[in-house]
Amino acid sequence: MVQAMVLMKEAAEEHENVLDDPAPSVTFENFGDNALSLFLRAFLPSLENRVSTITDLHKAINHKFNEAGIVIAFPQRDIHLDTSDPLRISIEDARHLATGRDPV
Repeated sequence: MVQAMVLMKEAAEEHENVLDDPAPSVTFENFGDNALSLFLRAFLPSLENRVSTITDLHKAINHKFNEAGIVIAFPQRDIHLDTSDPLRISIEDARHLATGRDPV
């Protein structure tokens, strides 16, 4: 987590639109279900380039994480099937869900 925070701050400090004063900061905001939520605060001289700067920072952070071998874990779900009895499988026509009518 500390390395990720350092890399995020570094990405902001390297971006030409981000102000040095106030300096960018990274905080550990929350424990998520599948995440540690980190938040980057960076200040710009105007809102004119806000969206493009956010995009640039996201790309730079992703690049830095990839280079450092930091992998962002995505939620995974395990499905357990009771195989003590044969599984019943049926294929149904779902067209009636959109129209509200039974398929012909």
